[in-house]
Amino acid sequence: MKNFKEKYGPWALITGASSGIGNEYAKFIAAQGLHVALVARSKDKLISIGKEIESDYNQNVKVIVADLTTQDGIDKVKKETDDLEIGLLVNNAGREDSDHFLNISTKKHLETIDLNIKAPLLLTHHFGEKMVTRKRGGIITMSSIVAFQGVPYIANYAGTKAYDLIFSEGIASEFKKYNIDVSVVTPGFTKTNLASEYDFSGTPMKPLDPGYVAAKAVKNLGRKRLSIPGFINVFLYWSGKFLFSRNMNTASFGKVFSTVLRKKIKLNNLINN
Repeated sequence: MKNFKEKYGPWALITGASSGIGNEYAKFIAAQGLHVALVARSKDKLISIGKEIESDYNQNVKVIVADLTTQDGIDKVKKETDDLEIGLLVNNAGREDSDHFLNISTKKHLETIDLNIKAPLLLTHHFGEKMVTRKRGGIITMSSIVAFQGVPYIANYAGTKAYDLIFSEGIASEFKKYNIDVSVVTPGFTKTNLASEYDFSGTPMKPLDPGYVAAKAVKNLGRKRLSIPGFINVFLYWSGKFLFSRNMNTASFGKVFSTVLRKKIKLNNLINN
């Protein structure tokens, strides 16, 4: 990837880097010649991934153990990167609470908002300000294919991802004149911890590989403001945009999630009744 290090280096910061897509982001970006600062709550996993990156890609690694649902966690990331020139920010950390809306506590709903909305906002503001001063940089934020319509059983999560989508598109336009590339990524089902409760048996759905999602997102940075990995997800986007009404989109996505979450929803219905 020509000039990647020159434009987005010398350091990248990746949140939610201890597993899944975040782990793959860290490795793929290190392979492009950038040092990486890894943020997550699991110290042991971060250290293990850091050692792998240092060995395989000969890049420096900064491990930052922080809970991004808290202001202390956000402040810790800012403090521990004061001496680093972060040229690429990857807002990857996220959480999903799936069930009937009322079965999920307001505490959990608000934690999802804190991690999926508040953390990307605060980190983008902090590091974006530095990028504007340098007049170069890149920001990748993870949204989801569910961001384009309301989705039953993950209503709050889908709402947070809609925010990430619209927020990223807005600042992409603002930051363009400062030579800062902003891209938002909308994957569908992916083999990550977020999908651990899904049951795909008896369905034609096959979750995406996290390495594919991360690599496509990084390659699209500077080329596309909206990155949609996977043919099925591209089809869902265009069909939802031009063929179906919003009500139809919500109903169809609701059917999908009621299928893959059927065991959890059925169990919780019995508990609540």
